[in-house]
Amino acid sequence: MFSQNVKDGEYTKVVYNLIKEERFIDVVTLLNNLPESCTTRAGLSLLGYCYYQCQEFVEASNCYEQLCLLKPGVQEYRLSYAQSLFQSGLFDEAFKNTTQITDENLKEKVLQLQSAIRYSNEDYAGAQSILLQRKVSHESTLNDEGCLLYQANAHDRALQRFNAALQTGGFNPLIAYNAALCHFRKRENAQAMNYIAEIVERGIRNHPELGIGAQAETEGGARSVGNPPSLALSGLAQSLNLKAAIEYQEGNLEGAREALIDLPPRSEPELDPVTLHNLSLTDTSGTGTGLRRLAFLLELGPPACPPETFANILLLCCKHEMYDTAADMLAEHAHLTYKYLSPYLYDLLDALITVQTSPEDAEEKLGVLSSQLAGRLRSLSAKVQEYRVNSDQESLRKTLKEYETALENYLPVAMARAWLPWRDDDFAGAEREFHASAEFCGETPHWQLHAAHVLFMRGDKYKEAAAFYEPVVRQNYDDILSVSAAVLANLCVAYIMTTQNEEAEELMRKVERAEERKGSANGQCLHLCIVNLVIGTLYCAKNNYEFGLSRIAHALDGGVGPRLCADTWLHVKRCVLGLLTAFAKQAVVLPSVAIMEVLNFLHTCEVFGLSIPSVLTSQIDDKIEEPQTIGVESRKLRALLLKIMEYD
Repeated sequence: MFSQNVKDGEYTKVVYNLIKEERFIDVVTLLNNLPESCTTRAGLSLLGYCYYQCQEFVEASNCYEQLCLLKPGVQEYRLSYAQSLFQSGLFDEAFKNTTQITDENLKEKVLQLQSAIRYSNEDYAGAQSILLQRKVSHESTLNDEGCLLYQANAHDRALQRFNAALQTGGFNPLIAYNAALCHFRKRENAQAMNYIAEIVERGIRNHPELGIGAQAETEGGARSVGNPPSLALSGLAQSLNLKAAIEYQEGNLEGAREALIDLPPRSEPELDPVTLHNLSLTDTSGTGTGLRRLAFLLELGPPACPPETFANILLLCCKHEMYDTAADMLAEHAHLTYKYLSPYLYDLLDALITVQTSPEDAEEKLGVLSSQLAGRLRSLSAKVQEYRVNSDQESLRKTLKEYETALENYLPVAMARAWLPWRDDDFAGAEREFHASAEFCGETPHWQLHAAHVLFMRGDKYKEAAAFYEPVVRQNYDDILSVSAAVLANLCVAYIMTTQNEEAEELMRKVERAEERKGSANGQCLHLCIVNLVIGTLYCAKNNYEFGLSRIAHALDGGVGPRLCADTWLHVKRCVLGLLTAFAKQAVVLPSVAIMEVLNFLHTCEVFGLSIPSVLTSQIDDKIEEPQTIGVESRKLRALLLKIMEYD
């Protein structure tokens, strides 16, 4: 494109102006249209540099390899060749080329590159031996020392090195990110967020061309900025991904998504592996998309694949009860098991996968794991008491962190043990498991919430269930819509079943006011709808169809609102079919006014549901050309009701 527009004698000027403007792709396009650029020193040097800046490292290494043949005496080309090979993941070839560089002026750069090669190849002892030959107290040396200490889990000492590097060489966003990562590993999220905030603030100020936050402003329609060198040097991608990880770890999934949306806009093929990994974990489009992305990363292998990928894809499979898939992955990638799975995580996953074939063996495995962790927790608890008595603050702080880690490991095991009887509808057995783990987990919100679900499903312990649900709701009373609709519905039912109708009505009014403030006309706020559906279904189950169906009709705005969909229609037709069955058995009697209300409600659903499928899209059988609509099913239910009541 440029060769046709650039005049003879102006190529050099145009090329250097484009490089100054960081338009490296345009330079590559221009030079590739000049045959002599691929055979001359000047052309190959410019092409290699621009390919490297575009992160086309294989192409860059090809250019520098030719330069090494053309000018074997220029060792800067050999260094650039080694750097390109390193960035391409060819570590052995890169290191071999660094050993051929003898220029003393390049010694420090060579040692720095060799350290990076050894570190990326997980040869930490080799990286340490090379590090000892480098300049002491230099910014890059301090940073690399910190990286090795971080890898050895010596996070306090690593943080000291990173802070020293920042003081020695001034603010460097990549080193600041390393410091933030240390705070994150030390569970000091507030300090980590301070570093992240500074990195992002400087990135917005110094690199407006990266369009930070543009995706949020344009609802995902921002133009891709690609992967310019400024993005790699700004630390923005790393820092915003770390922010997403912090929000995800704290249970704020929406906050994690917002952090990822703030990233400079890029198309999916341009995303770095860490961003792609985190998008997979926070994806709302369905499990399949996330699993496909993680599987793609797993196939890339190290160093491109984030080390957490293997564990997360297995956990995601188990979360959605895809045990066969998880078992296949464990067998297919057995070499990754010992590298990326801790003994605890492997034992937990093994027990969960075993549930599919032998629940008894799974229960035994979980029991062994639970006993080990419980013993560890009791031992740490005794140490905590001892250090408190002796006022040993440093040991106390360290032991408390160990206790928190052990408790985090124990909680999933306790939940899994309760899940085994739950899946067989043995809610009394699930309750016994919760009692067994209350010693350690009784104060954790996650445990309390699931204990409430178990007590609720017992059917005779609504008061106890409400006592567990209430703190969850009360904690978020000012933002009631942040509470799960299922929790609000269950609490209302528990109130009703314990004759606390006023409390139930007050909670429903609170939800209704919150939805009105947020604006529920678009049908996105379904909390009150779900609460009314659950309450209506409860009354129908108790044969009080008059009140139950009135609540269901109210939940769906009488059948005319956007809340009428396949998901909500499922509950409607179940309750109506229950009424028809009771009528056929002459088990209930309804006044004619109530029957007319049901008929009118079904007629409204028929009119407004003519084009709405009666089943979810994911449940539609491929063999069915066109599924029935809510309107058709409403008409059939109305006809059945008229027939049973012998209406003309």
